[in-house]
Amino acid sequence: MNSTKNKSKIALPPIALNSPAMLEVIDKGGTVKEQKVTDAKQPAADEDPLKSFTFKIYESELAQIRDIQARLPKRDRISIHDFVVAAVKDKINKHLKK
Repeated sequence: MNSTKNKSKIALPPIALNSPAMLEVIDKGGTVKEQKVTDAKQPAADEDPLKSFTFKIYESELAQIRDIQARLPKRDRISIHDFVVAAVKDKINKHLKK
C-alpha cells in the first residue's frame, strides 16, 4: 500500500499596505446613504431596548397553550411567544388599572 502524507499548504506572507493606490481604495471605503429619520418615527427604539431571556414552564401549561392555539383558525394562530407576551401585557394592564 502506498501511503501519502498530507502536504502542508505554504502561505505567502501578507503584503504590506505601502502602495498609495491600495491605501486610497481602503480609505475610500463604502457608505450607505442614510435617509434622515425623524424623531417621531423612532422614539421607543432608543428608550426601550429589546431584551431576551429564557423562562421555564410546566409541560401541562404548555399543552394548554397549544390546545388553545389548535382551536384557533390557522390564519389567526399566533406563536407561543406572542401568546405569552400578550398574556403578560394583559396582566400588566390589569395591575395598572387597580
